[in-house]
Amino acid sequence: MNFVPGVWYVRILPEIVLTVFGALILLVEGPARAGNRGRLCGALALLGSLAAFAACFVQARYPGEAFSGLFRVDRLAIYFHFLIVLATLVVVLLAMDYLRAQHYERGEFYALVLFAAVGMGFMVGSVELVMIFIGLEISSISSYILAGYRRNAPRSTEAALKYLLLGSFATAFFLYGIALIYGGTGSTMIDAIARGVAGKISMGGLTGASLIPAAAGLMFVGLAFKVSAVPFQVWTPDVYEGAPAPVTGLLATAPKAAAFVVFLRVFYVALNSYSHDWFWLVWTASLLSMTAGNLAALLQNNIKRMLAYSSIAHAGYVLVAFAALAVNPTVLQSVSGPAALLPGHGVAAILFYLAAYVAMNLGAFAVIAHFAHRNERYVELNDYAGLGFRFPFASAALALFLLSLIGVPLTAGFFGKLYVFRAALDAHLVGLVIVALLNSALAAFYYLRVIVYMYMRPSGQEVPAPAPSGAFRLVMAICIIAVLWLGIFPETILGFAHAAAYHLR
Repeated sequence: MNFVPGVWYVRILPEIVLTVFGALILLVEGPARAGNRGRLCGALALLGSLAAFAACFVQARYPGEAFSGLFRVDRLAIYFHFLIVLATLVVVLLAMDYLRAQHYERGEFYALVLFAAVGMGFMVGSVELVMIFIGLEISSISSYILAGYRRNAPRSTEAALKYLLLGSFATAFFLYGIALIYGGTGSTMIDAIARGVAGKISMGGLTGASLIPAAAGLMFVGLAFKVSAVPFQVWTPDVYEGAPAPVTGLLATAPKAAAFVVFLRVFYVALNSYSHDWFWLVWTASLLSMTAGNLAALLQNNIKRMLAYSSIAHAGYVLVAFAALAVNPTVLQSVSGPAALLPGHGVAAILFYLAAYVAMNLGAFAVIAHFAHRNERYVELNDYAGLGFRFPFASAALALFLLSLIGVPLTAGFFGKLYVFRAALDAHLVGLVIVALLNSALAAFYYLRVIVYMYMRPSGQEVPAPAPSGAFRLVMAICIIAVLWLGIFPETILGFAHAAAYHLR
């Protein structure tokens, strides 16, 4: 193991780059708020995101542990570093047009986005619970402020307040779970916890084994809140509706992906020996999330609220694979040749699904931000009537993302669901797969309803929309290519997903 301090810092290079650029943006914004400072800050954030993306390649060349084993650069961390930085890059590009249209172009927005990405980076790379908690807090605090960024909009203030209060409670549950884990095993390191749980360590006269189920339940509450799983999803529709559209796109994708990585490290690695205890917890949350999310989405006329309930349902689909892991927690011993492309492994299915989910949701929220106009006046379903012919490029892109969310073949969503359901079938969870398939059919109604309004309903009012800018076209290109690439050539990403799954220890 290499403990050279210089290598340690290289292993967190993306986080260092994002932090430096975030601090630089605050310095540029601070002395004067007049002129084109916002545009300059946007350019700096874009440059910082690109530099962080390049830093991910450097980080990938130095796998191993850093800071006395608290942070680990393995295939899993590398996979999600690329995913998070790409999502950050897309959000920055999207915000450059959105903030200008909303007259909210201030540098702190970009700094907060970069700092949120720093927290997510530490979440996916940390293998120690307190470090994970610190990363979670860095990401969450930035997200709370971003959710209320439209200070003159009452719904935005309401969204930030709800997110802050409920998020604080969820964080307390997670932290208390960490305390119980430490009391039961004497460690907060993921590897040491796994060994302690397997050996049923007793500490201080208390049977450590008796504390583990309670700790698992408490940490599940904290993480279920982050991924919007039922019954901890009540904040999601109000926050998604009130937050600025680019922020909603960020909240719906990258933080959820990071939280699912923590889910994997805590439940699949640290508490794997107790899978028989947390299986029904995950199974129930999966079933309720899919069903409640889709049923509530059917009743929504606000596009952002509809996608909020959709995200709850998609969290349920991912939890299907987690339930499969509890039944069949084996890891592939080979990631080369045909075995590397087998879709039946639960961890690889989760990783692929999250990549697909980030691409199609970011694309959908990018189109919503483009159409929203000043003060987000145009986010109702009726506002989309007839847009397919007035704005063919953006409407066709939104239709593609919605079809991918349904799971139509040749899109990323199809293989995402296929691999998750295949993993569950391999674990003999036939009933849960049937429920998931029925929910997927149910979800097709509200996704297709948007497409029907865009192409088959006459326009009731003239919804203004700016001409697509270069930044918007680039965002669309990134998301469209990702959705189609994952839908046509899934084996390219699935191979990386299996390699990351193999290194999850």
